[in-house]
Amino acid sequence: MNKIKLVLWVVALAILPGIAFTQNSTNSPYTRYGYGSLADKAFASQRAMGGIGYGVRSPYMINPMNPASYSSVDSLTFMFDMGVMAQFAWFEDEINKERKINGNLEYIALQFPLIKKMGFGVGLEPVSYVGYHFGSNEYWGNGYAVSEYSGNGGLSKVYGALSYDLFNRLSLGVKVAYLYGDIIHNKITYTSESSGFSTAWIDTLRTTGLTYDFGLQYHQSVGKNKTLIVGLTYAPKLRFHGGVKEGVLVGSTSISNYSTTDSVFEMPESYGLGFTYNKLHHYTFGADVLFQRWADAKFYDQKNVLNNRTKINLGGEYTPNLMTNKYYNRIRYRAGLSYTNSYLKIEDSGYKEYGASIGVGLPMVDRRSYVNLAFEYTLIVPEVKTYIKEQYFKLTLSYTFNESWFFKQKLQ
Repeated sequence: MNKIKLVLWVVALAILPGIAFTQNSTNSPYTRYGYGSLADKAFASQRAMGGIGYGVRSPYMINPMNPASYSSVDSLTFMFDMGVMAQFAWFEDEINKERKINGNLEYIALQFPLIKKMGFGVGLEPVSYVGYHFGSNEYWGNGYAVSEYSGNGGLSKVYGALSYDLFNRLSLGVKVAYLYGDIIHNKITYTSESSGFSTAWIDTLRTTGLTYDFGLQYHQSVGKNKTLIVGLTYAPKLRFHGGVKEGVLVGSTSISNYSTTDSVFEMPESYGLGFTYNKLHHYTFGADVLFQRWADAKFYDQKNVLNNRTKINLGGEYTPNLMTNKYYNRIRYRAGLSYTNSYLKIEDSGYKEYGASIGVGLPMVDRRSYVNLAFEYTLIVPEVKTYIKEQYFKLTLSYTFNESWFFKQKLQ
C-alpha cells in the first residue's frame, strides 16, 4: 500500500509542472530586466527564519537549499511539502502610488530514504518571476508618443536530489534540475501624429537546460544534545539554451516579421556558506551568506549586464517543550532578518533589499506533520531616488506531511 501511495505522489508531481506557477507572482516594473525577480529557494519553515538553509539539517522539514541535508530524513519516513503564497505590494515614486495583490503555488517537494544513510528528494520550484504593466511618455519627432510596457512568465525547475552520510559527521549531496520557462516582453507605442501611427514589439525568451548544485554539511556535537552544523554549497556557471522570438507590428496590421535567434544565456557560479547551532527538540539559530557571480554570466550573449549578488540571512526557531501535551509549548516559533543587493543592472544602478520575517510551525495530531506559516516584510530601496520604491508583505502557507510509510509492523 505504501508503495502505491509513493507512486501516486510521484505521478502527481510529474503532472503539476504543467499547471503550476501559471499566475504572475509579481507586479514589479524591475522584472522587465534580466530574468525578472529571483524566487526564494527557501520553503515556508525556513522563510520564517529569515531564509537560512545551508546549515539546516532536520528530520522534520525538507531543506532544498543544501542537497546534503536530504540524508537527515529518518530511515522510516516519507515527507511531502507544498506551499502557497499571497502577496500584498506597494509601489511608490515621487508622484504616484499603487497597490497590488497576487499569489501563486510556490513549490512542491517529496523526500524519503533510499537505503541506510542515503536520502532522496524530488520537487518543483520557481526560479524567477516576470510580471509588470506600465506606461511612459516619450518624444517622437515633433510630437510625443505614449509607450505601454508589459511582461509575464518566468523560469522554473524540476529537480532530483541525492544525499549520503559519508562519515558519522559528514554528509554530501547533489541536486540536478531541469530548467524551463518562457519570459515574454511587450511594448506598444502610440504617437500624437494625425495618422495614429503605432508600433508593437514582442520578445519571447524560451529556455531549457540542466543545472547542478553540490552540497556538504559537517555536524559536530558541542555539548549534551547540542550540535553545530556547518554547510557549504556550490553551483557552477552553466550555459543553457535560449531561443528568442521577436515580432514587430507597424500600423494596424497583425504582428508580423517574426524572427527566431539563439542567444547565449548562463546561470551564475554561486557559493553558499552557513551554520546552525542546535539543541535537540528545543532551538535552532544560524546564519547564511550567498554570493553569485552574475556579472560573469552571459545574458543575450553579453557579460557585465548584471550585477554580482550577495545575500545575508539570519534567523532561528524556538520550541518551548516538544514533549509536553500543552499544544502552545509544542509550536515552533520562528523569526529572522535578511539583506541582499539586486542582481539587476538598471541603467548602471540597482537596489537594496531588506527583509524581516516571523512565523510558526503548528504541529498536527500525529506530532510529526506541521502546518507552517511565514509572514515576511520586504523593503526595496533603489539607488536612484527617482526610481520606484517597493514594499511587500508576503504570507506563505505550507503543509509538511511526515509519515512512517516504511515501518513494517510485526504480526502477533
